[in-house]
Amino acid sequence: MSAYRIFPSLIPETERYTRKELLNSTAAHILQGAAAAHTTSKVNGQSSALEIADFLSGNHTKSEVDGILNLIEDSDPPRSEVDLSPALNQDGNLSQYS
Repeated sequence: MSAYRIFPSLIPETERYTRKELLNSTAAHILQGAAAAHTTSKVNGQSSALEIADFLSGNHTKSEVDGILNLIEDSDPPRSEVDLSPALNQDGNLSQYS
Protein backbone atom coordinates (compact mmCIF):
# COMPACT_ATOMS: atom_id res chain seq x y z
CA MET A 1 0.00 0.00 0.00
CA SER A 2 1.50 3.31 -1.01
CA ALA A 3 1.67 6.30 1.28
CA TYR A 4 -1.02 8.96 0.99
CA ARG A 5 0.14 11.91 -1.07
CA ILE A 6 -1.55 15.30 -1.15
CA PHE A 7 -0.30 16.04 -4.65
CA PRO A 8 -0.42 13.07 -7.01
CA SER A 9 2.55 12.34 -9.19
CA LEU A 10 2.55 13.81 -12.68
CA ILE A 11 3.92 10.51 -13.96
CA PRO A 12 1.17 8.03 -14.91
CA GLU A 13 1.02 4.90 -12.71
CA THR A 14 1.83 2.61 -15.64
CA GLU A 15 5.08 4.44 -16.36
CA ARG A 16 6.62 4.17 -12.90
CA TYR A 17 7.64 1.51 -10.42
CA THR A 18 6.04 1.15 -7.02
CA ARG A 19 8.21 1.46 -3.94
CA LYS A 20 7.66 -2.25 -3.25
CA GLU A 21 8.75 -3.27 -6.77
CA LEU A 22 12.02 -1.37 -6.36
CA LEU A 23 12.69 -2.77 -2.90
CA ASN A 24 12.03 -6.33 -4.06
CA SER A 25 14.12 -6.09 -7.24
CA THR A 26 17.07 -3.91 -6.24
CA ALA A 27 19.77 -4.40 -3.63
CA ALA A 28 19.94 -1.73 -0.94
CA HIS A 29 23.53 -0.78 -1.81
CA ILE A 30 22.49 -0.09 -5.41
CA LEU A 31 19.64 2.16 -4.25
CA GLN A 32 22.03 3.96 -1.92
CA GLY A 33 24.51 4.34 -4.78
CA ALA A 34 21.79 5.93 -6.91
CA ALA A 35 21.02 8.41 -4.15
CA ALA A 36 24.72 9.15 -3.65
CA ALA A 37 25.13 9.86 -7.36
CA HIS A 38 22.18 12.23 -7.41
CA THR A 39 21.65 13.66 -3.96
CA THR A 40 18.65 15.87 -3.35
CA SER A 41 17.21 17.63 -0.34
CA LYS A 42 15.12 14.49 0.32
CA VAL A 43 17.57 11.60 -0.15
CA ASN A 44 21.31 10.98 -0.25
CA GLY A 45 23.67 8.02 0.00
CA GLN A 46 22.99 7.71 3.72
CA SER A 47 19.21 7.42 3.33
CA SER A 48 17.49 4.09 3.91
CA ALA A 49 16.61 1.86 0.95
CA LEU A 50 12.92 2.42 1.72
CA GLU A 51 13.29 6.21 1.55
CA ILE A 52 15.26 6.00 -1.70
CA ALA A 53 12.83 3.55 -3.32
CA ASP A 54 9.91 5.78 -2.32
CA PHE A 55 11.65 8.83 -3.77
CA LEU A 56 12.68 7.15 -7.03
CA SER A 57 9.27 5.59 -7.61
CA GLY A 58 7.50 8.89 -7.08
CA ASN A 59 9.83 11.07 -9.12
CA HIS A 60 11.06 8.99 -12.03
CA THR A 61 9.69 6.98 -14.91
CA LYS A 62 10.58 3.29 -15.26
CA SER A 63 13.05 4.05 -18.04
CA GLU A 64 14.82 6.67 -15.92
CA VAL A 65 15.03 4.36 -12.91
CA ASP A 66 16.29 1.50 -15.09
CA GLY A 67 18.92 3.77 -16.62
CA ILE A 68 20.04 5.10 -13.25
CA LEU A 69 20.24 1.64 -11.67
CA ASN A 70 22.13 0.19 -14.65
CA LEU A 71 24.71 2.99 -14.45
CA ILE A 72 25.13 2.41 -10.72
CA GLU A 73 25.41 -1.38 -11.06
CA ASP A 74 28.12 -1.00 -13.71
CA SER A 75 30.16 1.47 -11.68
CA ASP A 76 32.73 1.16 -8.95
CA PRO A 77 32.64 3.15 -5.71
CA PRO A 78 32.62 6.00 -4.95
CA ARG A 79 29.25 6.18 -6.61
CA SER A 80 28.85 9.84 -5.75
CA GLU A 81 31.04 10.49 -8.80
CA VAL A 82 28.90 8.52 -11.29
CA ASP A 83 27.62 10.58 -14.22
CA LEU A 84 23.87 9.94 -14.52
CA SER A 85 23.42 12.07 -17.66
CA PRO A 86 22.84 9.01 -19.91
CA ALA A 87 19.70 8.31 -17.86
CA LEU A 88 18.36 11.85 -18.38
CA ASN A 89 15.36 12.65 -20.54
CA GLN A 90 15.99 14.29 -23.91
CA ASP A 91 15.31 17.74 -22.48
CA GLY A 92 18.27 17.32 -20.15
CA ASN A 93 16.29 17.08 -16.93
CA LEU A 94 15.20 14.21 -14.77
CA SER A 95 11.44 13.89 -14.77
CA GLN A 96 10.52 16.12 -11.82
CA TYR A 97 13.62 18.03 -10.83
CA SER A 98 16.96 19.10 -12.20
